[in-house]
Amino acid sequence: MTLVTAGLLVACGTSSNDGAPESPAVAGDRTTRDDSQACERRPEDRETGPDEAAGCDGDTTPLPQPPASCIAGEALDGGRSYPVYLPSDSGETIAFQVLEPVGGIDCSKGHPLVLHGHGFGGSRSESGFDEYRAAGFTVLSIDQRGFGESTGTVRVMDPEFEGRDLIRILDWAEDNLDYLQKRHEPDLPATLNPNLVVGAIGGSYGGGFQLLLHGQDPGQRMDAMVPDITWHDLRYSLNPGNVIKTGWDLVLVAGGESGSVSNQNSGLDPIIREILAQGAALNRFPEAGLDFFYYHSPAYRCSGAPIEPAEPGDLLNYLASPPAYDVPPTAYPAVDVLLTQGMTDTLFNFNEAWRNYECLRERGGDVRLMTHQSGHILPLEVPDALQPSTYVDPLAGLLEIPGFQGPAGAFACGNVPIARATFDWLRHKLQKAPLPAYFDGSDSQVCLSTATGTSVQVAVADFPAPEPGGVLEGPFVVERLVASTTPVPSGYEAVAAATIPPVALPLGQTGAEGAIIGGIPTAILTVSDLLGRTACEEGLPAYSPGCDPIIFVGLGKRGVGESGWSLVDDQVKPVRGLQQQAAVELVGIAEELAAGDELALLVYGFHPQYPASWSRDALVPLVNVSGSVQLPLLQGSLASLDSVESMEAIESTVEF
Repeated sequence: MTLVTAGLLVACGTSSNDGAPESPAVAGDRTTRDDSQACERRPEDRETGPDEAAGCDGDTTPLPQPPASCIAGEALDGGRSYPVYLPSDSGETIAFQVLEPVGGIDCSKGHPLVLHGHGFGGSRSESGFDEYRAAGFTVLSIDQRGFGESTGTVRVMDPEFEGRDLIRILDWAEDNLDYLQKRHEPDLPATLNPNLVVGAIGGSYGGGFQLLLHGQDPGQRMDAMVPDITWHDLRYSLNPGNVIKTGWDLVLVAGGESGSVSNQNSGLDPIIREILAQGAALNRFPEAGLDFFYYHSPAYRCSGAPIEPAEPGDLLNYLASPPAYDVPPTAYPAVDVLLTQGMTDTLFNFNEAWRNYECLRERGGDVRLMTHQSGHILPLEVPDALQPSTYVDPLAGLLEIPGFQGPAGAFACGNVPIARATFDWLRHKLQKAPLPAYFDGSDSQVCLSTATGTSVQVAVADFPAPEPGGVLEGPFVVERLVASTTPVPSGYEAVAAATIPPVALPLGQTGAEGAIIGGIPTAILTVSDLLGRTACEEGLPAYSPGCDPIIFVGLGKRGVGESGWSLVDDQVKPVRGLQQQAAVELVGIAEELAAGDELALLVYGFHPQYPASWSRDALVPLVNVSGSVQLPLLQGSLASLDSVESMEAIESTVEF
């Protein structure tokens, strides 16, 4: 995206929340204003360090027009878009765009603030958000650290770097945009009142910043958020079942490096590069690297468990510049959140949204969850309504892996567009506008998108999802026993036979009325070698030769008269190592099944979503799989199939 270079603004000096008036406040409640350090920076001055820029040293000129101010009575026509540059606590430059409301600045009522974050590898938007600005919102679109014009290495939402940058941006907005709206929050102490009215939007990386800022902001200024397709625990996102998600890792590395370096930035932080390099070399992430990812995840605050750093001796960059881990895992304050998530998202899947939903709902805010048919999908396709601005996905076209997954569907839950729901949610929470009727019941139900144009509402109280580490239980559960009748290839055998269909273990066939499955299924699986071993010999490490097979499991369906199977929502889950009755949380799904559709557990020894993560254990070329599967059957029936004869008939060609 071409960067607008006119009217560059450097906002300088430190920010503070001290001295806020105690009376109810709207726009223009600041009694002092200091524009003496504001300055204009030319495009060719981009190499200027943050300290110089902040002090307006060098070849700069006074701003031709200051930011809008109700106190000074200046620039109140609104509608402008201009960049701001701040020095960060780490000595880098923070860049973001101010997009004013259109139609004039309302100094009596004030304007709520909406923060916008881009996707990984992207940069801020300098135009757009027309509906938001026409409704009276001020939008700040942010270049996250290492992207766009914000300098420094990419740390992936590190509390000590990106977290402090985000607080600095919010402080600047409160101290310099005196027309922003404030209100008294009865649940906050007097020292934090009146409190800025703030919302946030963005998908993926742009969802991660919202949760980071909300958890870390000492001013507790976030009122409403809409994080789309974002993560809960990066250890799960990038390393489910202790198997590296190499298909997506390739894309993220390429996108992160390209999106950062192309803007003369430093790319991924050396610690992240080394974690990924070690993972590629060893076929597993180092424990110190997993600690690093956990610290950068909402799971860190949701669990409340501090980090007890693993031995970092195998990470040289970690030793040279060790993370401080000095931001404690305090619980999130209550906040109103509309979480949205793609059911076919294979990077941050439904399970991540559900865990974020559980965590934030427990804190007491108004938290709701809607799903759609888009998200992180390879080959990448960008929904037209993904961002309320001119948006190009920076990762699009970087990687195409045949058979990775199917195309994206609608960015909607049933007939409710997520973009419309996002806007209406912020209008309700920040401007007290009534919620449209399509939100009715969403406070106690989850909207599960089953396909483009169709959805099902599921009561939260009975939602079919297991406790962490547990097995699915409840009124919607149907359990089926499974057992492979032929060994499943693993490792080199599986790679050599990558085009051969997986083993399909039958689960049942729908009745005349069809069925709907939706929620998070589970399985209890035993994985044994041909000698019947289900565990390593005592004293051997988990990844030792002879006990490190890897398989991939997911639910598959096929229609009447079809010979091929297809993965439901393109979701698979790795299972690593020999196992004895291990509880496995499968990936959440939502699917309508027609009358006579068959359902099976598909077992792969190799899958294109994990192109470099197959087992390297040549001593276990084949495994047997047995156990049970717990299915979330929301509607309809699923009749059992006869065992041996049906199993043999069912193992046929599969559509990846």
